Amino acid sequence: MSVIDRIMKLETARWINTKISDLPDSAKFRAASAIRSLQWADANYESGMPIPAAYFALHATEEAVASFVCSAKTCGYGNDAKINLKDHQAKAAVSLLAQKVTNLLATYQLGVAVHHESDKLVVRFTVDGAVQHQEASTSLFHFTNGRLGEKKADFLDEIVSEFGDINALKRSVIDGQEARNKVLYATSTGLPTGFLDPDSSLRRECQLTLGLIWAAIDVARNRDQPIAFIAQALRTANILIADLKAKKNSVEITS
Repeated sequence: MSVIDRIMKLETARWINTKISDLPDSAKFRAASAIRSLQWADANYESGMPIPAAYFALHATEEAVASFVCSAKTCGYGNDAKINLKDHQAKAAVSLLAQKVTNLLATYQLGVAVHHESDKLVVRFTVDGAVQHQEASTSLFHFTNGRLGEKKADFLDEIVSEFGDINALKRSVIDGQEARNKVLYATSTGLPTGFLDPDSSLRRECQLTLGLIWAAIDVARNRDQPIAFIAQALRTANILIADLKAKKNSVEITS
C-alpha cells in the first residue's frame, strides 16, 4: 500500500472527501479534481512511474489551492481573496504559505479525529502544557501582536523569519512555481527524476492537499463570517505575490 493510499484510507481523510460536495461549485470541482490527481499520483507510483506520480501530486496541491481560494472568493473575503487562479506563481505562494503554517501549527502537537455524533472533525492541541479539545476550525488560531493580544493584519514577518529574509522566501515560491516543469522536462545537464524522496514528498503533497480542502470546507461552513486566520493568510499571500511581481524587488535567479 502506497503512502497516499494509507493517508486516504484514514477516517479523517474520508470525512474530508465526503464533505467536498458541500462546497460552492467553483471550489467543489477543483477539490474533486485535487482528489482525482492524488489517485492518479498513487496509481502511477504503484505502477513504477515516479515522474508522472510527482507531477500529479504537485497538481493535486495546486488544485487544492484553487479550491481554497475559490471558497474564500465566494464566502465573504472580498479583496483579501483577490488572487489570480491562472497565475501559477500566485498559487505556488499560497501553497508554500500553507506548508509553512502547517509546520508552525505542529508545535501545538495537533491531533485530529472524526466526532461521529456531530459529524464534525475535532482537534486536540496543547497550549502552555495544557491539552485542549475543540471542534476543528481555522478560527482556533490566529497571529497576534505579542502580549498585546491584538490580531495582526497578516503574518508575513513570521513567514519571512522562517526563511531568514524575504529573498529566500521569494526564491522558494519560484522554486515551487517551477516544480512541475522540473519533474517533466529534461535540461541540458540531465533527465528529470521526479521526487528525490518519493514517499516523503508524496506524503507532504497529500497532506497539504487535504489540509487545503479542509480549509475550503471550513470557510464555506462559516460563509459570510470571515475567519481572522483565513483573512490573515490571504493578506499575507497577496503581499508576497505583489512583492514577487514588483520589478524593483525582483529576485535574481541563478542556475
